[in-house]
Amino acid sequence: MMHLLHKIPSAFLYLWDMGTAGCQKFPLKIAGSARFFAVFACALTAGATLSACTDPQTAGGGPSGTDAGNAITAQIISEGKPAAQVTVRLIESESLEANSVHTANTDSKGNVLFENIPNGEYILEATAGDMAFQKEIIIDGEDIDLKNASLEKTVSVSGSVQEKTGIIKVRGLAHEASVVDGKFTLDSLPAGPLSLVFIPSDEKIDTSCTYMKVVAGETSTASTFAEESRSLLLDDFQDSNYQNRFMPARTYDGGWWYFDFSKQNVTPEFITTKDTLHRFLLENDNGNIVAHVAAKFGDPIKDSTNKTTIWPWATVGIELGKSKKTLCNDISSVDSVAFRAKGTGTIIFGAIDETQDIDNRIIAEYKFNLSETWKKTTISLADILDDRFSYTCVNQLVWRFKANNDERVDFWLDDIELIGGKRLSIWKK
Repeated sequence: MMHLLHKIPSAFLYLWDMGTAGCQKFPLKIAGSARFFAVFACALTAGATLSACTDPQTAGGGPSGTDAGNAITAQIISEGKPAAQVTVRLIESESLEANSVHTANTDSKGNVLFENIPNGEYILEATAGDMAFQKEIIIDGEDIDLKNASLEKTVSVSGSVQEKTGIIKVRGLAHEASVVDGKFTLDSLPAGPLSLVFIPSDEKIDTSCTYMKVVAGETSTASTFAEESRSLLLDDFQDSNYQNRFMPARTYDGGWWYFDFSKQNVTPEFITTKDTLHRFLLENDNGNIVAHVAAKFGDPIKDSTNKTTIWPWATVGIELGKSKKTLCNDISSVDSVAFRAKGTGTIIFGAIDETQDIDNRIIAEYKFNLSETWKKTTISLADILDDRFSYTCVNQLVWRFKANNDERVDFWLDDIELIGGKRLSIWKK
């Protein structure tokens, strides 16, 4: 069992591609500058309604720092000085509704206070003319104090979508723009991460979204809006993205696909330079974008006593959440995992809980043989779980290669989805 644990990287490199203009975590050239760009899940989840506030300096009311509500204070700064009478808004980070916003204005010293805010994830946005600021805030039973929140030049984002008409909304910021002849422009946006959602005029057409991170004072271009019809779809690779679209809309530091392997005795294919290690191809297979991984397995590495020290191994995996091992994703409500695969060789599917010690991180396993044609595999999670553990903390899903010496494994993967369960409940921890 110990040699199998080498297949689970304790810290793997993210997948980088410096030359492909797609939706992955790499510098994407936009208007002459590098931008991080990634696509996220687009399910339109309704958030709890937040009441608008009429007090010019204070939003909400009641006790703070309790389970019933918390206080958020901030001092807004513009060009090094307190910014008076600046409009500040607080909205749930997943929300698309402009009427679900707390609104307040700063006082003469640039201070603003929101009270009685329930636990949750929010975006605080301050706007004053051509200057703006945004900050993601996670409230969990404690007051938040944002000191010296500095305004920066606003951002303009233009782009195009396939449909002719509709509306572009910015999740968590309550900005929107009309789509005319497939084109749109959003002005006066704060710098930082933006999650754009396109809602077509035709209700029969699915919504789509894209994610981008923009720099203050610059004009950027948004592209590659990805449709999302299944709320528990982990990935179908149609957006050519190495970051899964299942992630919460504004999470951009996790949820990455990776490929890791023993450097001593496994020779991967499709890797051309040192900059593109730990990656695999996204290929066009009869009009469908799919993941493709292949590797040649060598001999075990032995020591002077002829004892094997390193077995050949290779793993394709995906993070379910942020790149922080202490954060759990509760998939206990999920009935099964399904995916399409083809190729040659044997694969062991597994679930990983990285909060366990190294000998117990693989909490579930299922072995299957690949076929030369595409085959959908559906795995009941209850049937494969080690009875010592539970699915309340899952950090990664992995597909490990099981191969003999001098064997080549060829693995094609597509349409990974969780069946049953609730999308938002998975991130509740």
